Amino acid sequence: MSKLYTFGCSFTQYWRWPTWADALGKNYDHFENWGLCGAGNSYVLWSLIECNQRNQLGPNDDVWIMWTNTSREDRYVQDRWIEGGNVYWSAGSQLPAEYVKKFACERGYLIRDLANIAAAKQLLDHWGCQYRFLSMVPLGQTNEHTGLGFNPDDNRGEDHDVRELYQDVLSVIEPSIFETVFGNDWKSRAGIPCDFSPKQRDFHPTPLEHVEYLNIIAPGSVSQGTAEWMAVCQQQAENNTLNWREPNRPRRL
Repeated sequence: MSKLYTFGCSFTQYWRWPTWADALGKNYDHFENWGLCGAGNSYVLWSLIECNQRNQLGPNDDVWIMWTNTSREDRYVQDRWIEGGNVYWSAGSQLPAEYVKKFACERGYLIRDLANIAAAKQLLDHWGCQYRFLSMVPLGQTNEHTGLGFNPDDNRGEDHDVRELYQDVLSVIEPSIFETVFGNDWKSRAGIPCDFSPKQRDFHPTPLEHVEYLNIIAPGSVSQGTAEWMAVCQQQAENNTLNWREPNRPRRL
């Protein structure tokens, strides 16, 4: 039986419509989507480990991870994961501005997350899984460069030494959806109106933009039938008639 396990943030598991993971999952007998809106790369690593504890991952399992931007902090509080998202976006983050001013550090986040990704890679290599690393944004760039915020109180230094240390890790991550689909500009496409601010596009890739990304980084991974299904989902999302239930969620802590 073919099995797929996917991990990431809302670019992997989204409450409004299917993502690249849902499209890819159509190719498998068993599919679990461990993505979570607002999740960071620490959550991804912890979820991967929990998934292995439950499923004993091995050579017959496929694992695809879309790593997210680094400026996220993951916490489990009162029986649930805090879906904080980008710490620089006050509308989504639950962290007080004073905390961000004092403790947010892009270089520190980069050091932490590249270590997280290196740990995931070493575990997957040890387990013998077939795996692919995708990315929301290029992990070697700052949030300012990728349009994801800037903390003026973060006296960030150069990160060349960090990227050089983890070059073997960065080299196995596919080009990001920010680069390949959006051309390094989140506003380059019309998209689907945001559910909360209809005058703006939803920040998340549309179903067909997810298909486009898969066709770029994994040609042949999307069947004609799946592409047609994603197109229908997009049309329904545009008309606000899509009844999306976020399927394939795993049993988890």
